[in-house]
Amino acid sequence: MGLVLALTGCKPRPHLKVHYLPDFVPGSQNIFRPAKIAVTPTTGSIGAGEYQAGAIYTPDGMVQTPLAVVDAARVFNNALIKGLTDAGLVPVPLDSSPDDGKPPQGADFILNSDLEQIEVNKRFGANQTIHGQYFTMNAVVRAKFELKNRDGQVMYSGEISGIENEPPNPVGAEVFLPLETEPVESLSVALSRAVGQLMLQPDFRAALPMRAVVATPASTATPQASHF
Repeated sequence: MGLVLALTGCKPRPHLKVHYLPDFVPGSQNIFRPAKIAVTPTTGSIGAGEYQAGAIYTPDGMVQTPLAVVDAARVFNNALIKGLTDAGLVPVPLDSSPDDGKPPQGADFILNSDLEQIEVNKRFGANQTIHGQYFTMNAVVRAKFELKNRDGQVMYSGEISGIENEPPNPVGAEVFLPLETEPVESLSVALSRAVGQLMLQPDFRAALPMRAVVATPASTATPQASHF
């Protein structure tokens, strides 16, 4: 294989081991009561096998290294199940979608997902900094979701994009260094954001049983005077 690649000038596409980052999106953990939610396999044009998810580019815009994800729909589905668990729900993975579109016996809800985009591109610039060669990197994971109750009624439907840009956008005159330097980590951040943001959608939260918010007892301590 190595000889063939050398003769043809082709480069193997590194397989990015994209992974879910737990507790990444603030406010998306332990917010629901443990309702059972059936999770169908993620669908979409990005299915099984190797999928070219982007590339690393040289300063002149040439492809330096193509990047690929294997079984992207399965990777996304696994992340979704972990995200639902982190949120306090009890996901029930299904091997296929029910014919009637309703939750199977024992489940309170059913969640469908469609992976529309999973992409990361890293572009090197010509400038050198004290931290190395300048680069920008953009990662996007976009998916559609549909939540149904026991009667098959759609309780939530929407599209969510998880985005990670490096380096972060400047704030005023303050410029930031890249937080992630590897495409796999940037894409993992985008994946985790797409999943975590689902838990924050108002209609999604309204459809599911939420945990009661425990009020914090008011402090009875006597306020101290401020000294200037």
